[in-house]
Amino acid sequence: MVIYDERLSVPLRWWLATLAASAGTAAALLPLGPLPAATGGALLPAVVAWALRGYGAVRIRVCDGVLVAGPIVLRAEHFGRVEVLDEAEALAWRTRRAGPQARLLMRGFLPQAVRIEITEPSLLCPFVYLSTRRPAALAGALADARARYGVPAAV
Repeated sequence: MVIYDERLSVPLRWWLATLAASAGTAAALLPLGPLPAATGGALLPAVVAWALRGYGAVRIRVCDGVLVAGPIVLRAEHFGRVEVLDEAEALAWRTRRAGPQARLLMRGFLPQAVRIEITEPSLLCPFVYLSTRRPAALAGALADARARYGVPAAV
């Protein structure tokens, strides 16, 4: 059962900037002729659109007691304290407070984040940092997943 699902797509202003850059490229190539201008004006947005779709295709999903955030996969039994970070705290945790072993899923256009402490020492990761548009909802979903699936069944 999916508790939380978010796609970290790039903001609309990035797409508009791509169109503006495309128009500028076409205008700059116009003295070379209409074919180079049209080619440059069409090729640039195609390449940038491919890159933006790849960068914005990352999802954060909490499903059946498992957090999947891009390449990060973490079971609810390993969730420690979940902290909602405002803009200033998020900046601090993704720069000077972040350690080399921390797992970070950052998107510069998302100023808020969630930090999850990891309780399993064998994972060699002190915390996971996730940029998100809805930090309170993500923290609630993680708390719900930990409550439902956090304690492994006795064998």
